[in-house]
Amino acid sequence: MKYTFNMTTSSDDVERYTDSADFCRQLQGFDGVELMYFGEDERHIIPENRILGLHMSYHMNWLDFWNRDETALCREYDDLETCRMQYGGTLDPYRLVEEFRRDHALARRFGVEYMVYHLSDCSLEETFTYRFRHTDEEVIDAAIEIINEATAGMDDGVLLLLENLWLPGFRFTRPDMTERLLSGVRYPNVGLMLDTGHLLHTNLNLRSQQEGIAYIHRLLDQHGDLCRYIRGVHLNQSLTGAYCQETMRNPPVLGETYGERCTKMFYHAFAVDKHLPFSAPGIRELLERIDPDYCTFEFITKDRQQHSAFLCAQWKALC
Repeated sequence: MKYTFNMTTSSDDVERYTDSADFCRQLQGFDGVELMYFGEDERHIIPENRILGLHMSYHMNWLDFWNRDETALCREYDDLETCRMQYGGTLDPYRLVEEFRRDHALARRFGVEYMVYHLSDCSLEETFTYRFRHTDEEVIDAAIEIINEATAGMDDGVLLLLENLWLPGFRFTRPDMTERLLSGVRYPNVGLMLDTGHLLHTNLNLRSQQEGIAYIHRLLDQHGDLCRYIRGVHLNQSLTGAYCQETMRNPPVLGETYGERCTKMFYHAFAVDKHLPFSAPGIRELLERIDPDYCTFEFITKDRQQHSAFLCAQWKALC
């Protein structure tokens, strides 16, 4: 098993380090990083030969764009021009295929071993209400179309890992949907990236890490032989079911403009998906049961000191 932690090229992350040697000190004990690319690392903080995985870019609400549903797009973005700006200046759904191919080319440039692709869809309002317009089936089938179109003829061996979320799409709560996804994707080197934090969000009644571990074991039991496709794990936890239930009962007023609604959604998303160390007894045994090729300590932190503390806490839990 290879160990990584998540990293981005955003200034919030790279400015925590004075130079590449300083960053490599943080990497001690890890095989590399799983990178989310937000532009060039102009100070060359992150050595490219230490980039083991690439987290591909994604849109939270893309299915209506793919389906050319202009009524739904105007409801989400206020107008088509605002929507156009979110998708690089176009309303052509093929933009989603181009973005996948762009990220694939980036993965080849960095020489990564795997790519991670988010597989869910949700509007801003639905993140608060959980009253979803689209089904798991609709999201999975559309994602399969995009992936198959984008990867047609590709056989370069970069492992494509499909990541679960708690919103419509691939949630790893229904084995039939997991099978539907895996059987539909024609790319020859495909597997699953199991995000433990995202999985906990699919059960809003969980109140402790121990309950969360037992819940994940139950879903692994239900998936049976499909578990062999889990090639990577994003290891983290957040138990925010009570917060989500209260928000569903009393959703906030989101604002008049897309920008105002988007700002509220980001604060809400961070309140839901905290990305904390998974430190309860039994987490080592859970990881050993899954036995992935890659384990990413995936955290959201305010500064380098907190990030170091989270990494240490996660290592300690696995010892």
